[in-house]
Amino acid sequence: MMDMMDKNGICYIVGAAPFDEPLPPLGAEDFLIAADGGRKTLLARGLTPHLTVGDFDSGEAPTEGEEPYIRFPVEKDDTDTALAVKEGMRRGYRYFMLYGGVGDIDHTLANVQTLHRMAKEGLHGYLVGGGYVCTVLMEGSMRFCPKGRVSVFSLTDESVGVFERGLAYALEDARLTNDTPLGVSNHGKGEPAEIGLSCGALLIAWQAE
Repeated sequence: MMDMMDKNGICYIVGAAPFDEPLPPLGAEDFLIAADGGRKTLLARGLTPHLTVGDFDSGEAPTEGEEPYIRFPVEKDDTDTALAVKEGMRRGYRYFMLYGGVGDIDHTLANVQTLHRMAKEGLHGYLVGGGYVCTVLMEGSMRFCPKGRVSVFSLTDESVGVFERGLAYALEDARLTNDTPLGVSNHGKGEPAEIGLSCGALLIAWQAE
C-alpha cells in the first residue's frame, strides 16, 4: 500500500536539459526521480534514480532488473517533469528540487507553470538551472540570503502588496503585473532578504552560488 503520509525529505527530479549545478547528497528520506532523458544525466554522474518516469522519447527506459520505471504514452497532457512531480506527491513529498528543467524555451516555461501549479497545491518547488534558482510564492513571504541578481515577476494579472526588503532596491506595498517587468534585476547584498505579497503569484529567481 502506498504511504500517503507527508515525508520529511526532499523529492529531487532530474530532467533532460543539461545543467552544471551539483546535486546535493541524498538524505535517508529523500527520493530521486529521473524524468525521461534525465536518467542518462544521472547515470553519467554515477547516480541511479529510485524511479524513472516518462514517454522515453528523449532517453531509453531501464531494462529488466534495473530500477523501477513508469512508461507513459507520447500523446499525453503532462510533461515528463509534471508527471514526476505527481509521482512524488503520491509518495507524500511536499518539497521538490527540479534539475535539468532549464533549456529550450518551451520546456523552461512549462516548468515555470509546473512551479505555479505546485504552489497552488501547497507544495514547495524550486527549479535549478542556468545559474539560477526559481520558485513561485503565493501570499506570505520567503526569507533567503542572495548575493547576486534577484528578479521578481507576477504570474497572475496582478500581484499586490509586494515588498522586497534587504535587497539593493527596496520595494514596499507595490503592484506588479504580468505585462510589465518592473521587478527584474534587483541585487542581493549578501545579507538576509525577504520578499512577499498579499495576493497574487510571484515567480522569484535568484542567482545560485
